[in-house]
This record gives sequence, structure tokens and C-alpha cells, in this order.
Amino acid sequence: MRKLTAALFAGALMVSVPMAFADDFVFAPDLGIHFHDDVKVKKYKVRKYDGDVKVGVVLGDDVEYYDVPEKVIVAQPTYKTYKYAYINDRVYLVDSHHKIIAVVE
Repeated sequence: MRKLTAALFAGALMVSVPMAFADDFVFAPDLGIHFHDDVKVKKYKVRKYDGDVKVGVVLGDDVEYYDVPEKVIVAQPTYKTYKYAYINDRVYLVDSHHKIIAVVE
């Protein structure tokens, strides 16, 4: 019985530890609707950005950052610590260091 318990524990560690350190941010696609609605309702102007805009890129201070819509925070309270940017007709979720962590589809 101990060997089985130890094997299960070791297997769980093999799966969970790499996942905990992964940089991948899983964003629920259905929440994207709320971001795009927020952009339309508040009539944010799109910001043109010449640099590389993809997950992992750190944006500058010259980009405007907006609070995550309340409907998204209700669904995912952990998103309260993030902001979003509307760049090149796309919405990007960014962390407190202005690093893009997800593209909002």
C-alpha cells in the first residue's frame, strides 16, 4: 500500500510541479466578449504599436492600460490584478509589469 501511495504522489508531483512553473496563461475565450464590449462601450481608441506585440512582450509606459471589466472579475476574481491594452485592433491582458500574458480573442 505504501508503494502505491508513494507512486501516486510521485506521479502527481511530476505533473503538477512543471505546470505550476509554466508561463502559459490559460484565458477562457468566453470572457473575451466582455473585454471587447468594454472597448466598444467606452469607445477606447485603438493604439498603434510598431513593435512586436505577442505574449511575453513587455509594453512601454506610453501605452494606455485599462481596468479589467467587472463582469470578468466576477467570473475570475484573480484577474483583478491585471490590466488590458487595446493595441492594433486587438485586446491584450497584461500583468503589473506591462508584460503581455494573453491575447483576448
